[in-house]
Amino acid sequence: MPITRRTFLGTAGAALATGSLLQAADDAPVRVAVIGTGGRGSDLIRALTTIDGVELVGVCDDYAPHLEQGAKYAGPQAKTFDDYRRLLDDLKPQAVVVAVPLYLHYKIAADCLSAGCDVFLEKTMCYTVAEARTLAAQVAESKRVFQVGLQRRANAIYKQAQAMIAAGMIGQVASIKAQWHRNNSWRRPVPVPKTDANWPRLERKLNWRLYKAYSAGLMAELGSHQMDVVNWFLGKHPKRVFASGGIEYFRDGREVYDNISCLYEYELNGANGKPYTVRVNYTSICNNAYEGAAELILGTKGSLYLTSAKGLLFQEKGTDVVSWEGNKDQQAADANAAIVTAGKTLKLSNDPWAHRGAPFEIDIAEGNDTRDELVSFIDHVRRRDVKTIADAAVGVDDCATILIANQSVEMGGWVPFPN
Repeated sequence: MPITRRTFLGTAGAALATGSLLQAADDAPVRVAVIGTGGRGSDLIRALTTIDGVELVGVCDDYAPHLEQGAKYAGPQAKTFDDYRRLLDDLKPQAVVVAVPLYLHYKIAADCLSAGCDVFLEKTMCYTVAEARTLAAQVAESKRVFQVGLQRRANAIYKQAQAMIAAGMIGQVASIKAQWHRNNSWRRPVPVPKTDANWPRLERKLNWRLYKAYSAGLMAELGSHQMDVVNWFLGKHPKRVFASGGIEYFRDGREVYDNISCLYEYELNGANGKPYTVRVNYTSICNNAYEGAAELILGTKGSLYLTSAKGLLFQEKGTDVVSWEGNKDQQAADANAAIVTAGKTLKLSNDPWAHRGAPFEIDIAEGNDTRDELVSFIDHVRRRDVKTIADAAVGVDDCATILIANQSVEMGGWVPFPN
């Protein structure tokens, strides 16, 4: 379709309307507990305290400084626990938010479901695909509300972008590029000297993301968000992946990669009904922050450049006006790339800005997708709607998508999506 300001705003408005919350059927507070009060858990606690109709009844962590921090954010009404099983037994919360190291996701989430709780589980869903599938089966059997913390699905910018793609506003998706680049070691300080007998244990506890026994590294902690966006926008999981990664810069005892580059292949049906392949390039590095965290969706009619704070839609200007070699305008010729075909040389622009018109902006003045995903979860709990914005099926696909990239690095070849 031709893109005008009217069609753009109409599609964007439809996306926002689709994501709006329904009127709660029950005004009674939802009794919520949080297990895991480290950095991410504390973010979730702060967000929960701003949501009407949430009663934060308890927080739990087995590391005293984190528990103290979480209790401060939660407020005096929230009881504290260093064992989540006692929290479940004593408080019997209606819903539990779980933000613990990845290797503990399955066990704690499964125990919460067995205790009759609705569960919000931080991404990545589980440490292994087998665990994720087992947990998904338990979710289905329990009929509890379950949501994975993939917050871009609650972000108004991404919801608008998905609606625009579905409406054909960028044409047929041709390629996707995404990255999460940071210039940070990812290592957290340990509050005791190395000479302390507790240092090795405490270092691994605080820096669990750096060790394979507890973590799936960059793909699980960062790539899970962005590859979920790709799965969401394309409406399916990848067919296979080839990935390369290693520890090249931060040689400090970590076991997970400090950089990874992936090539995913997705098999889609084109507008003519014929299958075609969309290739997705994903990179994550820890020693250069250029481009930060963003996704670039390239379509035959336009491109979407997305971040959590702003989105830009660039329309394609159409096919090049091709001139044959011998163009008398030397300045124009110098600005073009030569392509030899059928014995003749064509001139196509290689100026990176040549195909970009003035962008349409998707700009949300106020927004917090961490809070928004929790608002959505609480709304589904109230309405007993198990079809959350990132349900167990979404979580399983996302888990498998990122874990096969790590497997590809280890194997050194293409890895198919697991059946």
